[in-house]
Amino acid sequence: MSSVDTQLHAALARALSGVPHQELRRRVTALSKRYRTEQITDTTPGISDPLDALAYAVTRMPATFRALHAALTEAERRVDSSFATHLDLGGGTGAAAWAAAALWPAIRTEIIERQSAAIHLGRQLAIDGPRAKWTAGDLRDWSPHDRVDLITIGYVLNELTEDARRALIQTAARTATTVVLVEPGTPCGHRRTLAARDLLIEQGFRIAAPCPHAGPCPVDWCHFAARLPRTELHRGLKNGTRNFEDEKFAYLVATRCPARPAPARVVRRPVHPKNRIVLDLCTSAGTAEQIVVPKSAATYRAARHTTWGDAWPPPS
Repeated sequence: MSSVDTQLHAALARALSGVPHQELRRRVTALSKRYRTEQITDTTPGISDPLDALAYAVTRMPATFRALHAALTEAERRVDSSFATHLDLGGGTGAAAWAAAALWPAIRTEIIERQSAAIHLGRQLAIDGPRAKWTAGDLRDWSPHDRVDLITIGYVLNELTEDARRALIQTAARTATTVVLVEPGTPCGHRRTLAARDLLIEQGFRIAAPCPHAGPCPVDWCHFAARLPRTELHRGLKNGTRNFEDEKFAYLVATRCPARPAPARVVRRPVHPKNRIVLDLCTSAGTAEQIVVPKSAATYRAARHTTWGDAWPPPS
């Protein structure tokens, strides 16, 4: 685990002290089903009371932290800008604030959230964590007070109607110089991400990641995976046996700043048949397959360390 992973898990463990695990497990099961089947909507919130907030934080916050951290890492690599002010829309218990602080320790984050139980728990968790403040607000009727360097919208668009999604993206485009969007790694999440991508391009934004271009998406379903460690408690609450899980997500980094998109992006897990590595790529010209063999020694070494979601070729 990274130091921030460790901090976050320690904060969650403190919040769990004295909570009956049997009742928490029932909440975890119900909440996981609602999120998995995308039953959370703008009229049916996922978090309704403090125990729901804790169930969400224990089972989902480490995964959303990892996905948001992966997307923000691409913003750091691909956008020529510094990030001092951060607005997280619909940020719940604060995963994006933790992810941003892991990359930019001095960043100041404001989280807009409508669920009071999530706000209370997020503040409790962040006592020894990121520099974050929560503001109660409903994204269906929200307007910003100030411009910021960075806006994150993580796992939120699936909870809004199409009109509300469009209005939120347009407001974000007027408020921040860089917008980072993360959605569940489902076909529906991919389509919502593409719709937001089109809106941001219309507003004059450049696409910095994951796409190597701003043209039409050449794949039916673009998503990636972030691996995260599981604690013993996490495994028990989710009836898991492995000590890790892979969080599937779709994401977008769009900016008004100068950007350096990757020349190509690995869009599936590399295949390693004997004496070669096969990379499925998204490029500025569309999809492509590259076969790397040992005789191209430097390229082969790079390919051996390249995984799903990485830029290709890797930075020298």
